[in-house]
Amino acid sequence: MAEMIREVMGNGNIGASILKAIVESSKFNISVLIRPTSQNQYPDNVRTIVSDYSMTSLIEAFKGHDAVVSALGAGGLDNEIRMIDAAVTAGVKHFIPSQFGSNTQSKKACELLPILATKAAILGHLKKRGGQIKWTGIITGLAFDWGLQIGLLGFDINQHTALVMDGGDRAFSVTTLSQIGNAVVAVLSTPDQNINKVIYIHSFTATQNQILASLEKASGRAWETTYCTAADAVTRGLELFKKGEFSGLLLLLNAISLGEGYGSNHLVDVELANRELGLPEQSMHQIIAALTRGTVALMKEQ
Repeated sequence: MAEMIREVMGNGNIGASILKAIVESSKFNISVLIRPTSQNQYPDNVRTIVSDYSMTSLIEAFKGHDAVVSALGAGGLDNEIRMIDAAVTAGVKHFIPSQFGSNTQSKKACELLPILATKAAILGHLKKRGGQIKWTGIITGLAFDWGLQIGLLGFDINQHTALVMDGGDRAFSVTTLSQIGNAVVAVLSTPDQNINKVIYIHSFTATQNQILASLEKASGRAWETTYCTAADAVTRGLELFKKGEFSGLLLLLNAISLGEGYGSNHLVDVELANRELGLPEQSMHQIIAALTRGTVALMKEQ
């Protein structure tokens, strides 16, 4: 019989969507790890535990929990190996690391972007401790709804402009924030499955040109479109990234999703876990229509 996960601990920025899905599932007792300076508010049925992320503090925080879900952002990934070691010491059974996003199993992607190399190293640490704690990495591709709102994937929904790479006909996989949350719930709900492995999910797989056509239809206007190669985007992205400019990071993330050889098509490059997890395909057109109306209501494709 599968072990029942009774308590879950989550943290991090993307954790808001994961936490929402876990709370709405009504399957788990939930704790959230917060820093002493945190001003965040949580539902009454979510327990907060203050931690300074020292080893002693983390061990004490993790005691009595069956699973830890990490959704640490780029600035917090250095803490994740310490979290893993603390979870092992505290007797945690299952650890879900912050692998959400681009394919950390792609050597080409990791060589281009240091944050992905860091995430890959975290998986390596989990593999070394695999006999002491179960783990599951969930790779999602870029978060589509959030990404469109900050200029990822080459689209600016406020200025109605598009930067199309390599002609725009290469397919890549993306996942909505709600789908990411539901994937975590599905993994936690079946603790005897998907153990000590990386799994891949998506909401849909599409090309830039397909997304652009949908954006133009939803907005009722033609978009100003420019074209470049993924190689040019990498060159320019590295220049800006080295200067500490956020636009450089966006270009590199876009190149990893849109360029060739980065393992970004989850229908072709890897084995998709949607069916096993009970995750539906989502409608690109409905998501885009909702976003252009200023709402994040995501509807399952009929």
